[in-house]
Amino acid sequence: MYRNICRSYDDAKVNRKGEDLFIDHFEANGDGIIMFVKPPQKRYSSLEVYCFLVSIMQNQHMRILYEQNKMLIKETTIKVKEVMSELDQLKSKVEALISDADKKVSVESSVPVIPST
Repeated sequence: MYRNICRSYDDAKVNRKGEDLFIDHFEANGDGIIMFVKPPQKRYSSLEVYCFLVSIMQNQHMRILYEQNKMLIKETTIKVKEVMSELDQLKSKVEALISDADKKVSVESSVPVIPST
């Protein structure tokens, strides 16, 4: 699409290249992610170029958000599995304690109580 936009603005008569419309039109970080789309200071541009750059910027940022979301879901899933495992262990311990308590109660109730005189 970039090439199509550039070719549509090429003009050999005035020695203008379509690629020049993109010069000084945006700021990017070190990873090539467009951080800000701005109007060029001293150059001609078009609304088509502006809309194209905004679309690219939005898509780049959406991809970053999707990746962050995917990582958070993965981390949360791992943590939930750990917590569920701990919960199952605690549940087993509680059931064992209840079972031991029931045995003690049944043993104590079967022992005859001798009245004191």
